Amino acid sequence: MPSDATLDGSKQCPIGRAAGCGAGRRCPMSPRTYEAGAMLCGESSAAERLWYVQHGSVALFRETGDQRGAGVPWAVRRPGQLVGDECLVQEGYSDTAVALTQVTLCVASRDSFNQWIDNVGVVASRAVMGLVISARCADGPRPTSAEGSAVRRVARWLADEARDGRAPEMPRGVVAGLLGMLPETFSRALSRLSVMGAIKSTRREIRVVDADVLMAVAAE
Repeated sequence: MPSDATLDGSKQCPIGRAAGCGAGRRCPMSPRTYEAGAMLCGESSAAERLWYVQHGSVALFRETGDQRGAGVPWAVRRPGQLVGDECLVQEGYSDTAVALTQVTLCVASRDSFNQWIDNVGVVASRAVMGLVISARCADGPRPTSAEGSAVRRVARWLADEARDGRAPEMPRGVVAGLLGMLPETFSRALSRLSVMGAIKSTRREIRVVDADVLMAVAAE
C-alpha cells in the first residue's frame, strides 16, 4: 500500500478504497499533522482545499446573530469525516475550522480532488457522497434552553460522548458553545453533576464515576 494511502485506523478509508490503494494506486490525498489550535480555514475565505480526519478532532465555528459574538462552535469533525467539503460545490468556506487536538489529516486541493473524481467516476463520487452524508447526518442544531436545563444538556452530552468514562479532550468553551450555553453556565452544570456524584471534574479532565446517576439526569 502506498505510504500516502488515506487510512482510518488500520483500514483504508472510503477514499483510499475508491482510489485503489490496495492495488498499488495512489490516494488523491496526502497526510499532514497539525497542532492543536491550528486554523485550517476561515469562514468565507476562498475554498481551495478539503481534509479527511484520520486522528484527532476539528471544531467548526460559524458567525451567527448570537449575542455572544461571532464564531460560535456548532459541530466537531472526528476520524472518518471530511472538513471543508463545501469547497466541492462553492467558492468560499461556510465555517472556520480549528484543530481541537493534535490532528492527522489527509489533504487535497479542490482542483486535484475534482480531477480525481472525474477520472475515477462513479466509484469516487459514491465514496465522497457517503462521507458528506455521514457528516451532515451527524450535524444538528445547537441545543437551546427549551431542550432542557443546562445540567441535563451536559449530562446528555457526557452520556453520548464520554468514552471509557472520560469526556473528549476539547476546550470547555467549545463544548459550551456546542451545547448552546455560556462557558460559566457549563462550569456550573459540571459542579452540579459533581455534587450529585455523577462525575469528577478537574481542570484537566471530566470523568464519569456513576453512570446510573448521569443517565437519570440525562433522561429528566
